[in-house]
Amino acid sequence: MPATVFFDVDGTLIWHDPSSNAAKNVAHARPTAGIIEAFARLHARGHRTFICTGRPLCLLQRELLDLKPTGLVLSAGACLYMDGAMVSEKTIDVPLLEQTVRHFEELGIEVIFEGSDTVAALLPRGGDYTDIPGTVVTHSLAELRAKTPMRFSKFSYTNEMLPRLAHMKEFIDAHYGTYDLGLGTGECTLRGVDKGVGVRAALAALGLDAQGTYAFGDSENDLPMLRAVETPVAMGNALASVKAASAYVTDSAEHDGVVTGLEHFGLI
Repeated sequence: MPATVFFDVDGTLIWHDPSSNAAKNVAHARPTAGIIEAFARLHARGHRTFICTGRPLCLLQRELLDLKPTGLVLSAGACLYMDGAMVSEKTIDVPLLEQTVRHFEELGIEVIFEGSDTVAALLPRGGDYTDIPGTVVTHSLAELRAKTPMRFSKFSYTNEMLPRLAHMKEFIDAHYGTYDLGLGTGECTLRGVDKGVGVRAALAALGLDAQGTYAFGDSENDLPMLRAVETPVAMGNALASVKAASAYVTDSAEHDGVVTGLEHFGLI
């Protein structure tokens, strides 16, 4: 029976050097020859593949698209992309987005807003941002309105912002889900939107249930994805909570753990 396999990107399909800047890793990392070959072998056996990532479409490099997945679950479950078109997309309502930005301005919280077409840095205390090429740099709500379409599904931040975010914890908890991505970064998605939602939407689009499904992940935002499949797999570099929620722990992304896991289950 053909399987359906869901893959996180950062820390799973792609290894991030923990000594390097996390955002620059996102911008410049590429899949290895082993990962490229594994996808070709999966497809040759008739298996379906989905990239299931926190990245928006505009941050998915050509090298990842060249893996020719069956579909893409993007922005941590907010978007489903199949057959060259966006099937569904959930974005932060503009009034909520504006309210959120006002809190960030007041507290001096720096974040990266991520949407399918636009990535924007909000730097309320000034400065520039060059880690991810093409990022729109803004310093206020007025600039964000002027420079972007105000269509974002999530936002991310460095752990340096956590003490400031703690001052608006009640607001965040009421409207967003919060995830530790490891390597000193975190993200917030709309409450009720996660990778598990995206996995179920992808399976429904194919007329499938969870039988014969696998998922590979490493960080907190992968937990809903792992719970939504029959066989959850943690990377060797995964957070402890991810390993605890998995049926199997494979090698680290640095050592092509995805390939090891696929071979372990006889998928390639």
